[in-house]
Parts: sequence; C-alpha cells; structure tokens
Amino acid sequence: MSAVRELAPSVDRQRILSELRAFARIGYSPDGGINRLAFSRADRQARQVLLHRLRSLGLEPRVDAFGNVFGRLPVAREPALPPVLVGSHLDTVPGGGRFDGAAGVVAALEVVAAIRQHGVVPRRPVEVVSFACEESSRFGRGTLGSALVAGTVEPEEILGLRDARGLTLRQVLELVGLQPDRLATARRQPGDYTAYLELHIEQGRVLEETGVRLGIVEAIAAPTRLRLELVGRADHSGATPMPLRRDALAGAAEVILAVERLARDAPGVVGTVGTIRIEPGAINVVPGRAELGIDVRSSDRETKASVVEALRREIEEMARRRGLERSVQTLTDEAPVALHPALAALLERCARARGLPALRMVSGAGHDAMQIARICPSGMVLVPSREGISHSRQEWTPPDDIVFGTQVLLDAVLHLAEHGLPEG
Repeated sequence: MSAVRELAPSVDRQRILSELRAFARIGYSPDGGINRLAFSRADRQARQVLLHRLRSLGLEPRVDAFGNVFGRLPVAREPALPPVLVGSHLDTVPGGGRFDGAAGVVAALEVVAAIRQHGVVPRRPVEVVSFACEESSRFGRGTLGSALVAGTVEPEEILGLRDARGLTLRQVLELVGLQPDRLATARRQPGDYTAYLELHIEQGRVLEETGVRLGIVEAIAAPTRLRLELVGRADHSGATPMPLRRDALAGAAEVILAVERLARDAPGVVGTVGTIRIEPGAINVVPGRAELGIDVRSSDRETKASVVEALRREIEEMARRRGLERSVQTLTDEAPVALHPALAALLERCARARGLPALRMVSGAGHDAMQIARICPSGMVLVPSREGISHSRQEWTPPDDIVFGTQVLLDAVLHLAEHGLPEG
C-alpha cells in the first residue's frame, strides 16, 4: 500500500450507480416516489443496508443512541489524528426522490471503496456518516441527528416533538429500539473531526440554468419555522350570515398571502406555507380551526428576523379583526451558516484539476453540514437537480454529475486526510 498520491484515484461509475439503485429500492412506491420517513420501517431498513455495506468495505461501524450511523476506515498512518468525516442522510420526505441525501451517502461509500480498491493509506482516518432524521417531515424540525452530534440542540428540547399520529419523538425512539435517555452521548466536541464534507443535490435550478455541473457552497440559508393555530367558530355554512362568521380558514388564507408578500418584498428571503389542516373539514361547515406550518428562510439572519416579526404583527392584526384566537409556536429558529472558506477553495481547486467548472453559491436548502459546521470546518459540493425539482418522485440528477461530484469529493477527502485543513 502507498500514501496518498498527488492525483487521487478515480471513482467507479458503475459502483456508484449500483449503490444508488440499491437504496432507491428501499421504500419505493408504485408511483415512483420514495417513502423513508425518519425511523419508519423503510428508513431502518436503509440503515441496515448501510451497515452491511460498511462492514463489507472493512469499516468499523457504530450506531449512536439516536440512530446516526458511522463507519470508520481502520487503515491510517496516524490513526489517533481526528478523522475526516464524509456523508449525508438516508431518510426522505413522503413521496420523495431517490437522490436527496442518498446521493451523498453513496458518494461517501464510494470514497472509502476507492481508497480501499487503490490501496491508499491516508495519514488521517476517514469516517462515513449517515445522519438520522435530516428531513423535517415527521417532527417539524430537521437535521436532528446532526444537531445532536454538534450539540446545537439539547435532548429535552426535541424529545417532546410529535408526529402526525401524535407520537412523541421519545416514544418513536423507544419503539424502534433506540435510546432516548442517552442522546447526550451522541455529542461530539470541537476538534473531534478534521473536517466534514457532504455531497448533495442542489434542489434548485441555479446550476442547470447556468450550465455548471458543480456547486461549491459558501453559506447555507437557515429556516425559521412556525406552527400557527387559528381558532374561530364552526357554524352551519347556510345559516350563518357573513358578518357573523369567525372563519379560521379565511384568516389562514390571509396569512398565506402575507407570507408570500413579505418574502417577495425582502431580498434573499423565501417564505412557504407547506402544511394546512382545517377542522371540521366539511363542505357545509364554516371552518372553526386552522393550523399552518410556515417556513421562512434566508442566508441573512437580520433580514429573516425582520420578515418573521412583520408576519407576527400581521397575524395579530388579522386575528383581532376577524375575532380569532391565535397561537404561534416557534418550531425552530436557526442561524444561517457560513461554511469554511478554505474548504470551499479546496473543493474548487479539486474540481479545476479535473477540468470541471464550479460555481460558488448559497444553498437555500438546509443540510446536516450547517449543524456540523459548529464543531468542525465543513464544506459542500452540490450537483444539479433537473428543473430544480426535489422532494418529489420527479427528482432527477444526471448520473454523470453525481460521478463527477463524487470524484471531487474523493480528491478533497484525500487531501484533507493527508495534509489537514488548508490555509486560507
């Protein structure tokens, strides 16, 4: 075996595509969507497949109390040095696509497979990770596994979160054999890792529109998520005159339009009402209760905060005017994160060395890297999403773009494993 060479070995295209197909079969539905909701049977099956892959590659796997899966490559010239961490997540939104998250885990597997195949013995260890519960679909908050690892959330803050069936996170963890009372043991400290790298699909249209095949993330926009409950009065739709109505859904409609208007008027802000529930939900009954899930994002914390505050004021005014009771719960209020500039520069150099143009950009979607950046230098490679579609069965990324991104990831991992964090 040899030390890291000046030009890293090439990745194996067929191996990458085979792994992508294998994970796409888990949770596959007849309409083409992927259903691997966090901690569901399919999600747990995907983690078991990953554990098998890690063992077959000769890695030393472990699963922490929250279900985050790690696998360390046991060969390194100085195994006591902090490892280079690389990975993403395997859970999906309901009816999601085959590339969101999984492409990053497959890329990480290919990094260690290529190291093994080509007999490279890096100076530092390399470790693969798949973080649990990255998607917010089940509990209303995302990147929970990486947040626990980074210590950006305390266990007691999240164990009471409930899913659509009313189960708390604590109950779900217990049901699947994890350890909610030991979540604090998942935490890692600054200095435990040399760096973290993640490949992900863009989930937007910038790369496709510009014709560039790789994005290098400089910063990640962060969400503020609110749960709004409006309570009016359920009345007969025919017997209740319009002036006497306390229609919770009509109030919710005002809020939806306010979210859109305020986000449009603030540069760099996006706002979405992604969920709405009404009661009693009958065509001949004035809605007496409405619940909205609101997501506001920006890479500028102050701008985002001003939009959220303006929205709160409009909710207050609307509720007073319509005679509605209102309750606004902050589910999460995350700060935008700048990724490490030296890692962005390294990824850009690795892409250039392979003849691949790359675009510096801000990621509008949240990622595990935004949590891990709190404890170690972090960087991200993005690959194009066709028409910007993600969280959908129509999600598609050209396989060759994933291969190119994985090659850049491998080159950067080997540089970090040999030389550590570059200066600048």
